[in-house]
Amino acid sequence: MADKLCRNARLNNPLPPDTDFSEEESKELQTLTHLPLVECSCYPAFSAKYLTRLDSSLRPLKRETQRKAISTYIQILSLLPDPTDNPYLGKFLQSPNAAGLPNLVASNFVQGIDWLRPSGPGHICTLLIHFLFWCDTSFGDDNKASIDKATRDALAARVADILAQPGIDRLPESQLIKLERLKGILISIEYMPGGYYLQSTNDFLKGQIRGQEECLACMDEDPGMLCSQCKAVRFCGKECQLKAWRSGHKNRCWVMVE
Repeated sequence: MADKLCRNARLNNPLPPDTDFSEEESKELQTLTHLPLVECSCYPAFSAKYLTRLDSSLRPLKRETQRKAISTYIQILSLLPDPTDNPYLGKFLQSPNAAGLPNLVASNFVQGIDWLRPSGPGHICTLLIHFLFWCDTSFGDDNKASIDKATRDALAARVADILAQPGIDRLPESQLIKLERLKGILISIEYMPGGYYLQSTNDFLKGQIRGQEECLACMDEDPGMLCSQCKAVRFCGKECQLKAWRSGHKNRCWVMVE
């Protein structure tokens, strides 16, 4: 399924300049992304195999002529599992390769996104929260957050506008909570000195990707064996590797193919 999502999103065959997804392509992608988010192993596998390709496909797109593609790629990003449970996403967000992506996503959220089910504003807010918590604050122009100051201000205004819209109570409670949470985080950033709030959170999270610094199976703090395929998780030895494989790592251990 991860490979099919990659093909349909044209990550192997990038869109030509100023060319957007057709209506047919958009409908097919909506069908593919409308999967049970927690139970489906598609998204961890997609993270392992195609995350950097999705990033490189998104960045050159022009909003004026490729709005559907931008909206689709951002929403696929928003459906990926939490970085704490998804070491592929966590490692990417904490790498220099993620620089600029928080601003790009935030700016497009402010300007408006064409929603594809099952995504929605709450999912994008969750993605933006991941950017704020996991990405280095030096990505931003004031070193207080990975998103620039002016973009944060526009983002706060956009969130407030969404929460004030008539019928907002019809949005699922889980999405409303994410909107309110992002609103609170943006306020906290402005009132905390320097980049202390988010940088301290980022430093804490660096050790929280399960399996990155600890054995994925038994949580021992000094694992000596790196997974030879994904190179994203560690084990104490063969016994723990087999245990982790059988308990679910086999669904996530996809080698990045370039």
